[in-house]
Amino acid sequence: MKNFVDIKDFTAEEINALLNSAIENKNQNLSSEEILSGKNLILFFEKNSTRTRLSFDLSVKQLGGSSIILNGSDIHLSSGKESLSDTIKTFSLYSHGVVMRVNNHQTILDTLEVSSVPIINGLSNLSHPCQCMAGLMTIIEEKGSLENLNITWFGPITNVAHSWIEAHSKNLGFKLSIFSPDRSRDLYLSKINKFKENINLENIIHNQIDDKILSAADVIMTDTWQSMGEETNKNMIKELDDFRVTKSLMDKAKKDCVFMHCLPANRGQEVEESVIDGGNSRIWEEASNRLHIQKQILRALI
Repeated sequence: MKNFVDIKDFTAEEINALLNSAIENKNQNLSSEEILSGKNLILFFEKNSTRTRLSFDLSVKQLGGSSIILNGSDIHLSSGKESLSDTIKTFSLYSHGVVMRVNNHQTILDTLEVSSVPIINGLSNLSHPCQCMAGLMTIIEEKGSLENLNITWFGPITNVAHSWIEAHSKNLGFKLSIFSPDRSRDLYLSKINKFKENINLENIIHNQIDDKILSAADVIMTDTWQSMGEETNKNMIKELDDFRVTKSLMDKAKKDCVFMHCLPANRGQEVEESVIDGGNSRIWEEASNRLHIQKQILRALI
């Protein structure tokens, strides 16, 4: 594994190996290792971050390495005084890998052309593969496997949703259904066309909630309606209101259906407080697993 940029870049076997190893190492309670001893990871953030920053910083330290956190405003790249190419070549001199949380996915793609060290996508406007992997890990721990599960997504088709779509395309055993207004679907299709993404969306995206699909749901997920760097106007917000995750919606799913959210969340907007803080919520397990799956990614890459 040379880089960790998108779920689509890996086979089902590679994804399962990462997930299974992450769970195994988590269960062994390996809080301190030396596999990254003498190695340094640069964490580069153009966007604000809470869980990605904390989990990657702690991951590399628990594996015996060191990290340097750089915000976009800290370096010459953001002011236009230095090119991306020269910046990344400099990063490569001082590190053994780079985590990038960027405004535009193209920045990561351009970085791959010049970097001599592994690149990890810590979030872009297109995808968020580390978050998806943490979600997959959480579901396996909760349900035992991904086989024959029905995973449903409500609301805007965000970067996290895109990574779930890519995971679904790998035939990992689960069915994915996305309930989202037409405007959100069209914005998503426009975005993936810009990046020349070839994805089969047949029977995945629905503009109305299907009670039959909902009744079989094992997992219900959503994301903030106002994602970082993404424009969401008043008309979109009004249309999304029909796709809010409420207690009444959860009650229509299986009794053991769990709720998941990548965070940050806006209680009362995309999800009711009684759901996100209720007994079927697994948001904190998912957040915690960011650490464990990212440690496994670092073990495989650095």
